[in-house]
Amino acid sequence: MQTTTVMNSGNLVAREPVPARFTFFQQAYRGSASLAILGWAMVADLVFSLAALLLDPATVDGSPAWLKPLKFAISTTLFSFTVAWMIGSMERSQRLARWMGRVMTASLALEIVLIDMQAARHTSSHYNLATKFDSVVWMAMGSGIAILTVSTVLLFVATCMERFRDRSLAWAVRLGLALALVGMASGSMMSLPTPQQLAAAHAGKGMPRSGAHTVGASDGGPGMSVTGWSADHGDLRIAHFLGLHAMQGLLLAWWMTRARWTEGRQSRLMKIVAASFLALFALTLWQALRGQAFLRPDEPTWIGWVCWLAGSAGALLWLGRQANQNQRSGKLESIGAAR
Repeated sequence: MQTTTVMNSGNLVAREPVPARFTFFQQAYRGSASLAILGWAMVADLVFSLAALLLDPATVDGSPAWLKPLKFAISTTLFSFTVAWMIGSMERSQRLARWMGRVMTASLALEIVLIDMQAARHTSSHYNLATKFDSVVWMAMGSGIAILTVSTVLLFVATCMERFRDRSLAWAVRLGLALALVGMASGSMMSLPTPQQLAAAHAGKGMPRSGAHTVGASDGGPGMSVTGWSADHGDLRIAHFLGLHAMQGLLLAWWMTRARWTEGRQSRLMKIVAASFLALFALTLWQALRGQAFLRPDEPTWIGWVCWLAGSAGALLWLGRQANQNQRSGKLESIGAAR
């Protein structure tokens, strides 16, 4: 452990000790052993899915069958370790948080097992109502997602009850979980049947799928490299991804400035980063809902991107300028007192 000092109005102020290097996984395990173990299991699943992606040429909805398990393994790895670390930073509400960690572990493990099973069967896991078995699988996944969302809400409530030693970390954790809930909420939009699916059902053709992530076309069209997001139409998964994983961006920004910035300045940074992520989430969701491909923005979308970039950069510049002014005024006060 290493104590750090930072400049506050020209004076050196001691902050809480900075943890030594390579303690992230130790804190994650102390916080939620079940989520930490799941995180390592997801690393193994990631390797397995990558091998299957290379060896199995089958496709589902126009994409490699094992691309979705690979992406979910990566996402679940990040989510599990991050939330476990968050729980490890709590004290007062840690008991409730650990219980929520166990519930999250069960729901996430169920979802991953079912996604991998459907990939091995060379069929889709999400929105699949083609057979009774597929319907049961999708309903089980939906139940797990609902349980995960409720447990995340309760964990967020626990963090609001918690008295963190570091005020800036409190903002990072709470805002990260709040944005994750926004991302989860956007996922429910993908489970709603599309007008085309409803029309087919009303015409007596049945509904083999209920829900879609593509807006403006059916799922399964050309996709972007690596991510598989729609290359020709709107895709709700982009905003969903940004909301879910904003917590990693917030904690990374907190960690990078931890040793040099005051709590107050870091707290303002967390609010700026969270606001930027929320604006980016809203912008990509708005673009997708208009059926517009992410890499083919029209003029209104370009204007939105420029406004987002300018607003985020301007807020960061304001924060840096404010800190410099505080330091200069603090030095002048110190010189005046010395005279």
